[in-house]
Amino acid sequence: MLKDKLKQKSVEALKAHDQKLVDVLRFLVSLIDKKELQLPAGKITEADEIAVLRKELKNKEESREMFEKAGRSDLVEQMDYEMEIVKSYLPAELSQGDIEKIIDEVIAEKGNNFGLIMKEVVLKTGGSVDGGVISGIVRKKMS
Repeated sequence: MLKDKLKQKSVEALKAHDQKLVDVLRFLVSLIDKKELQLPAGKITEADEIAVLRKELKNKEESREMFEKAGRSDLVEQMDYEMEIVKSYLPAELSQGDIEKIIDEVIAEKGNNFGLIMKEVVLKTGGSVDGGVISGIVRKKMS
């Protein structure tokens, strides 16, 4: 699971005296732990872990924008560093064409029910695509 991988990398970073990396990895592990506490015992999936990392990436992107507007280049650099680490643990995103193909298949199966389409596409992509991207494409195809 992703959490175990993050823990292992944090130990390696600690041995390499890379405190900056250790701090980021431990924070990500703590976010996954927090999510795990919200679910029934032992029921966290890798898709749940990926969702946590995607949410954190989005938070970091928003923070970076605010720091950039405020002229805080030191914090912008820190956010860039942290975003790269988070991205390195996320699965590669599907291409636009692949996402559209999956959406077309689901629309053919489920009809024009936005909620059902979104749910099925998210399941088929395994959480590897941002929900906002899926939503935009589905809305475009339904109109």
